[in-house]
Amino acid sequence: MNRADRLHLILRLFTAEKPLWTVEEAAAALDVSLSTAYRQFGALVRSGLLDAVEGARVYVLGPAVIELDRNIRLSDPLITIATPAMKWLADQAQIPCTVLLCRLYRDRVMCIHQEERAGSAGSVSYERGRPMPLSQGAPSRTILAQLPARRLSGLMPILQSEAAGKGTFQPEEFRAELGRIRKQGYSITRGEVDPGVVGVAVPLMTPLKGIVASLGVACFGAPDDIDMIRVRALLVATAETINGSVQQLSADR
Repeated sequence: MNRADRLHLILRLFTAEKPLWTVEEAAAALDVSLSTAYRQFGALVRSGLLDAVEGARVYVLGPAVIELDRNIRLSDPLITIATPAMKWLADQAQIPCTVLLCRLYRDRVMCIHQEERAGSAGSVSYERGRPMPLSQGAPSRTILAQLPARRLSGLMPILQSEAAGKGTFQPEEFRAELGRIRKQGYSITRGEVDPGVVGVAVPLMTPLKGIVASLGVACFGAPDDIDMIRVRALLVATAETINGSVQQLSADR
């Protein structure tokens, strides 16, 4: 493992569940020597990726992380292209909702941008930057439905692990469901991730290397069938607009 990998593993220790770490705790968690951990923490503090809490011997994520977050929001081509279209979709939906741009991230799905309709009184677990399970929710299932068979097979152990305690996981049934999603071009889930929230998502066929993405809408307040037909039509049209713009950007380059 090279130095960059080791530094990355330290940063990944800092989570919402455990935002504070001592050098000793990190060394034990990563099974490295205390002297190695001190050197790595020192490098991360100097770069601004970690900050020391004065007098407490603990560390937190530093301001450089916030700077990087701003940079990605302003420079990521998928986010910059999708943002105005997502705002339009949230405005046109006519029901309380949140529009979600999600992508595959390691063995999870992550929302990388969201837009809320003004006055929406709801929240979703698919928060920006929060890794979500592969098997739960319309955004995740829509992304899985785009994957080639070989890559999907490699993710099956993770899907089985996510299903532990929630009933028997049948790989062939799940593959068949993904096939139906791929054929119809969208996925709808009702209360699967958040109670009372109806999720609908469509794929984004981005040519950007390594990105498998979906565009979704989380609808609050028990939308009826007419609402969902309208939202789905708007979602498909918005995804087509984003796809076209991303493809044009790729062609121009």
